[in-house]
Amino acid sequence: MRRRHTSVAPAVSSSASGVGDDEAEEEEDEEEEVDGHYVSKKPGKKDLKKKEKEARREAEKAAREAKSEKQDRYEAMRRKKDAEREEEERRKEEAAREQKAREEQAANEEFEKWKSHIVVDTEGTLEDTEKQTQGLLVDFVEYIKKHKCVALEDLAAEFNLRTQECINRVMELEQMGRISGVMDDRGKFIYISPEEMKAVADYIKRLGRVSIAHLASKSNEFIDLEPKILETDIISCAEEVGEPSKIDSVARPIPVA
Repeated sequence: MRRRHTSVAPAVSSSASGVGDDEAEEEEDEEEEVDGHYVSKKPGKKDLKKKEKEARREAEKAAREAKSEKQDRYEAMRRKKDAEREEEERRKEEAAREQKAREEQAANEEFEKWKSHIVVDTEGTLEDTEKQTQGLLVDFVEYIKKHKCVALEDLAAEFNLRTQECINRVMELEQMGRISGVMDDRGKFIYISPEEMKAVADYIKRLGRVSIAHLASKSNEFIDLEPKILETDIISCAEEVGEPSKIDSVARPIPVA
């Protein structure tokens, strides 16, 4: 490499001459000869700024791409959760429709089963049908009142019903006010007469405050769980032995010994 000599004006002072020599040497160091031409060995300030700007641009681009990828992942996750939630709601709605259909089918089957117990002659009237239906309902209620504490499975078998149908029937009769009582966790229904309910209410009113445990311990004093012979049983027995069926209209239930 050969140095390019540059003419320097005479220095005014020795210090100015020294500075000029340094600049010339720096300039000579930054240039080299390539194919007879001098080119810069080191990038200038403009090149450095350009490279820094390019580096910042690349960094900003990478940051935007990373942010975009993160946003895309978030959107994908959100869409997946929305799809899962919609699918879960669809399954719940479908299950609700199926449950409603099963309940309606069970209700129709129950109606058909109750209706199958009714025998109507070709010459029968609507009034006769209603009487027979009412009679079947009365038999169901009287059976519960007679036995006081009845296993729901036995009650269902007695009237050719499924256990769940029998439970539904008991609950409907309670809502209608035809019977009152409690259904325990052993699958039994305990009938409580209005008189017994009044006795419990009077006892609570008399004491003011009564705990459930205390009331349960006293339940046998208010509720008689012994099976009863009702008026209908007395009438049936009288008819079987050929005795008059007329009884005193104020006859009370008679406990079975």
